[in-house]
Amino acid sequence: MKIFFTRHGESEANILRIISNRDLPHHLTEKGITQAQMLAETLRKCSIMKIYCSPIPRARQTAEIIALELGVPSQVEDALREFDCGEMEGRGDPEALAAHRAVMEAWLTKQNTLARIPPDGESYEDMKGRFLPFIQQLLGKGEDVLLITHGALLLNMLPLVLTNIDDAFCQSHLLGNCELVVAETNTSGLVCKNWAGKKISL
Repeated sequence: MKIFFTRHGESEANILRIISNRDLPHHLTEKGITQAQMLAETLRKCSIMKIYCSPIPRARQTAEIIALELGVPSQVEDALREFDCGEMEGRGDPEALAAHRAVMEAWLTKQNTLARIPPDGESYEDMKGRFLPFIQQLLGKGEDVLLITHGALLLNMLPLVLTNIDDAFCQSHLLGNCELVVAETNTSGLVCKNWAGKKISL
């Protein structure tokens, strides 16, 4: 089976540099809509049976566009949410952006995977706890699927599920909006075959 991972199209929150990882009304820009339509064209030749997406509006809207173009069902999946940023949600001021950077740095260096933005933000371990079981569930079904999610989740979680991709690779190959990661199962597990148009050797 194949799992296609992608980040949502460009959103208003991306342009405004606002932390928007809850149900805030930040939707796709015109560019983001075009990116989703172009990704759908790329995926027409693939045998995708179902789309799963984050419940955050920019991901849902990306999924709706692609599902309509491909004629496949889509389902909202909480495991694909971007990490919650607690009291910094809805903000784009220097304090909020610095808090976001600090948490990401703690995770990416693995200095503190329990770091979170108080009082109710999520940690790396929280994200891992919902994402990994969902991937295992998908692997048990054996269907080719598209997962539409977010940049920080992909950056932090893909090294945990792709056997030939590590943290250093992810950090040096950040995914843009609607860029695609193609992974396929083999005897060693889930293997990355293509990363944003670049073929990956085993």
